[in-house]
Amino acid sequence: MCKLKNSLKLKKKIISGILAFIVGIGIALCSDSYFRELIQNIFKLSTSGKIEFIGKDFYILLSEFYYYAFGIGFLILTVENLNKKLTQILKSGIISLLIFGIILIGISSIVANMKIIECTACENGIRKLHWNDINYGLIVGVSTLISIIPNLIRIIKRRKKPAHNTV
Repeated sequence: MCKLKNSLKLKKKIISGILAFIVGIGIALCSDSYFRELIQNIFKLSTSGKIEFIGKDFYILLSEFYYYAFGIGFLILTVENLNKKLTQILKSGIISLLIFGIILIGISSIVANMKIIECTACENGIRKLHWNDINYGLIVGVSTLISIIPNLIRIIKRRKKPAHNTV
């Protein structure tokens, strides 16, 4: 009976993990244009308008890394919060979102200012970038993976915790 219970729990975790990964990729597909625009705005704001975008803003999909990072991020969040109360799930989700936002702004600002610094022939100090000169997928993907580090640490700690002997 105990083996059957453990088997059902394992199946539940596997199915939940697969669904979470698919949902994460779905969220990534729906939000890619939002993140492109957000990063472009961060580039402009963090450089005080010293970056100007030129050309047509045309793209089909972001990098595979972006979609996989979102899928893995959502998978980790789901696995870590599978049997927790709603308040704990919300706390974990909010912390991850805050870390994600801070890292996204930080990376975007650093990359934007590096683009300004490397410009040697800029007119009036304004760097002209093509819309696709930014690796949006890498910025958002790295931000996503860094934001789930606290969840990964909690999962690892929980797995390493010794089981109490019940003899």
